[in-house]
Amino acid sequence: MISPIEIKVDLDGDVAAALTRLGCTGRPAIDRRIWFAETHPVDPGTTPTLLSSRIVIRLRSGENDDLTVKLRPCLPAQLVGRWTAPRADDALRYRIEEDWNAERRVLSASAISERPAGSLRAATMLGTDVTTVLDPAQRQFLVSCTPPGVAVDRLLVMGPIASTKWTKVRVGDLEVDAERWRIADLDLLELSLRVTPERGESHAEVRDRALDRQRRFETAVRHHGLRVATGETKTKQALTALTARSVRR
Repeated sequence: MISPIEIKVDLDGDVAAALTRLGCTGRPAIDRRIWFAETHPVDPGTTPTLLSSRIVIRLRSGENDDLTVKLRPCLPAQLVGRWTAPRADDALRYRIEEDWNAERRVLSASAISERPAGSLRAATMLGTDVTTVLDPAQRQFLVSCTPPGVAVDRLLVMGPIASTKWTKVRVGDLEVDAERWRIADLDLLELSLRVTPERGESHAEVRDRALDRQRRFETAVRHHGLRVATGETKTKQALTALTARSVRR
């Protein structure tokens, strides 16, 4: 199996100015609210437990809601049984892909369940333990594919993050997605595009095409006068901020 590759570029500096340069200001966008789940309590100054165990549980609410359980980074050997190949049915979408961000190149696996609009926002307002709203297949995914000793129960919801997403943004000769996350004093902007294997391509050919696309992507970003960030990923920065806020409370 040859996995798709998602290439991401995080930006540094003034986000509003970057969005103007990219032509996003005034364009239609997708607005959502995002929460992450973590074990409770979270000790100050430590990496959140699930994140340190390479597990991300994300709730998103907007025009449509979804709940994602993601292993990132993961090893192919972790993905066993029904979880060795992507699939989709009425209850669940399961995908395996590579995530590239600068020199960071990791494999990720995500089990995604769609929910009625507003249902996950309601669950967070009620203070529900997130483990109770996981789809049964997502529970099975965690049990089958996570390392032993990681307790995924009594999860605290942290958020919300205000998310705004623009699609088909022109950067040089490329079309990319742009997503802005805002939480407290944190303002993050990520650009991304996907490289999908074509019929008959080998794994090496897909990676060569992705490497070329990544170079063109980063060069085009810099030609827009934008700075490529070199720090932690958007998700880790957001979770760190949310953890600090939950501790202060």
